[in-house]
Amino acid sequence: MISAVTSPEEAVTLHCPSCGEEKFIFVPMSGKNGERFVRIHCHKCQEHLFFQNPELPNNIKSTEDVSEQWKTEQINNLQLEWEEWFYWKKRHLDKSYSKKNPLSKYAQWFLALLLGCITLFFVLDRWHLLDPILENPEARQKLITEYAESLLQVPCFPSIMKVKIRTVPIRYTRERPVHKNWIQYGEAGIYWGEEQIKIHRSNFWFFGWPKKTQLLNTLIHELRHRSSPGLGHNLKFYSLVEHDTKCVLTYW
Repeated sequence: MISAVTSPEEAVTLHCPSCGEEKFIFVPMSGKNGERFVRIHCHKCQEHLFFQNPELPNNIKSTEDVSEQWKTEQINNLQLEWEEWFYWKKRHLDKSYSKKNPLSKYAQWFLALLLGCITLFFVLDRWHLLDPILENPEARQKLITEYAESLLQVPCFPSIMKVKIRTVPIRYTRERPVHKNWIQYGEAGIYWGEEQIKIHRSNFWFFGWPKKTQLLNTLIHELRHRSSPGLGHNLKFYSLVEHDTKCVLTYW
């Protein structure tokens, strides 16, 4: 047994970080290639520290061979290293200790949930490309009609576009909303001799929830096409669509 106390002038004592004991079993060891190790074992609570120390004298055979000078130089480093090792074990191996910090304990689950939600978001956003089975065209058509009729109540909405809402059929379509690798949200034109506005499934999430802002923008975009077909997709067209959209959002 050895009491790791330095000279009285320094009054520094090595103590067990677990129980505070100041007497230990001190076991020096050597490796295969001459490495020098030390094992300190608390006889009271069985806490221990095993570390390599190249500064340990080569000729040590018992605790009496350890000089006071060596102990004085190393005791602070030993204490610090032992405490770091002890708290590392407590943090990673002791379940009762880990409960004191639930945020760090469940951080990996929060991260997994976040990544799962992000993945689900992009899957649902692109599900219309897979022609989903769970789809209710009647419910989506009804919702599109409600959105179009609500535009009639906006005072600042252009009257020419209100006329188009009343006279041009606005229909939900299950057609594939992809053209030349671009996702389309709607179309407007003359189809089989009839003027129509098509609203594609890309304006909805998988479970039928509308992408409200996108659906509104699609309706205004296509109504503007039928109101001013000569504009095409020039800068003036996009400027008018942006102005109309701001007008509706401000009113709503």
